[in-house]
Amino acid sequence: MNTKRTFGWQRLEALAPLLLFLLFGFTYNEIGQLAELRGLDYGPTLSTSLDAGVPLVPLMMLPYAVFWFLPLLAMGYLYWKRGWEPAPYRRIFVALAVLMLACSTLWVLVPVHVGLRADHAVLADHGILGRWISLTYLAASEWNACPSFHVAGSWFLCRVVRLYLPHHTKLFPLVVTAIIASTVLIRIHYLADIVFGLAISELVYRFVLHPMESRKALEHIPSARAAACSMGILAVGFAGYALLLGI
Repeated sequence: MNTKRTFGWQRLEALAPLLLFLLFGFTYNEIGQLAELRGLDYGPTLSTSLDAGVPLVPLMMLPYAVFWFLPLLAMGYLYWKRGWEPAPYRRIFVALAVLMLACSTLWVLVPVHVGLRADHAVLADHGILGRWISLTYLAASEWNACPSFHVAGSWFLCRVVRLYLPHHTKLFPLVVTAIIASTVLIRIHYLADIVFGLAISELVYRFVLHPMESRKALEHIPSARAAACSMGILAVGFAGYALLLGI
């Protein structure tokens, strides 16, 4: 296979984790609808007096919104510093798929409804940031609370950046910390959601991504075959999303 075509397959593979994040964004609310159909709510079990005492900080809507761009920032940084060699992106794709499947399974099997959201009248007193929070409440499912994917996804990307760029990560952990804090400070998650989000993300890193990286797994698969596999998984995912829309 000529070098130009091989490089094209490698780029497609490197973009696969970003496309997986996109797919997950599409399916997020539909998974919440499946959780709601269970007729169960473990939210009251997770709620504590500490949750009730967490203040509303509208300014934290800014780091909360940064998460929507975090995959592009993190992966773009990797492309810039490491180039398009596909093996690391293959491992990231596999580990990320495991993380997303684990979170989705927990959301459906153990539904948790958020009962902490600020009243719209209160938010109206906080100007544009309050209105932004209101729109976020309307846009996001109230059921995919535990584990928080804002937390799990952010921590996973932080681990990815620290794994592959250990000397270029001073700012990234600070951004992730602000995102994690924002999930409770705009009253969209319980404190327990943070704990479970960190835990599941760390487990996936320690038992999936890091071992694959240590063994240099998926290193010698031809780019065309690997790209076809990842694109096939994404195609199945988008087909599943289309089915969920009909539920």
